Amino acid sequence: MGKFLAAVFIGLVVVITKTASSQAATIYVPLNYKTINEAVKNALPKDIIIVSAGNYTENIIITKPLTIKSSKGADTSIVHALAHSEPVFKISNASDVSITGLGITGSLVSGVYLYAANNVKITGNKLTENGSGIILYSSNGNTLSNNEAVANKQYGIYLESSNGNTLEKNTLTLNKDKGIFLSSSSSNNLINNDVTLNAWDGIILWSSHNNILDGNKVYRNRYGITISESNNNTLTNNSQWSNIYVILPAVLVYIGIIVYLIQKTLIRFIYRDKE
Repeated sequence: MGKFLAAVFIGLVVVITKTASSQAATIYVPLNYKTINEAVKNALPKDIIIVSAGNYTENIIITKPLTIKSSKGADTSIVHALAHSEPVFKISNASDVSITGLGITGSLVSGVYLYAANNVKITGNKLTENGSGIILYSSNGNTLSNNEAVANKQYGIYLESSNGNTLEKNTLTLNKDKGIFLSSSSSNNLINNDVTLNAWDGIILWSSHNNILDGNKVYRNRYGITISESNNNTLTNNSQWSNIYVILPAVLVYIGIIVYLIQKTLIRFIYRDKE
């Protein structure tokens, strides 16, 4: 009988230990760790990192399921790129990551860069003065919602070889090239985005098929919605108003293609294989 009770006791201890270890911890920056990077490196999968108000200068690489969110919103918790030639946040070969409510700025590449990342949620962030606001490369099934991508040097949001993503209620404005750019990316949903005052296209689909564009407001860009070499896309309830050109002149199409191919090659060569 004593051996039986001992075995039961040991079993209960194992169950309790496993249950406790499986619960996500909440980590506070800078209370528990001074930097977001330190918190990410020390966090276990599925932990929650709360970033207090303040300015942080760092580049963060995420390779495990984590939630990172601000305590008071994107205007108070601001992350600046330490190395300007790297993304501020890079999510690489990971899933179930969430980044919410941060100000993200100062990268010549991208505020948030997803590489082979799935089921990621990028929500309520303010991405300003980066190379691009958000880049997805070979990343599927992600949700980008309620973000502001403003005054970035290239694109507000750029998708390359990325399928089944949802872009909803984002604001893309004053970017120096395109608001939203889909390249070789299919079956994505672009819903109720505000795309205004971008220097080139509001939304462009290049070799991208079976996408849904619904309820987007595309105002006062040089061009509105441009679709090239793309099939079976569904456009409903989109508004295009006061874009300078509705149909691209042929010369400008070729100029745009050349510039795009140069940018695409640079992004692939420099960043796709970095961990």
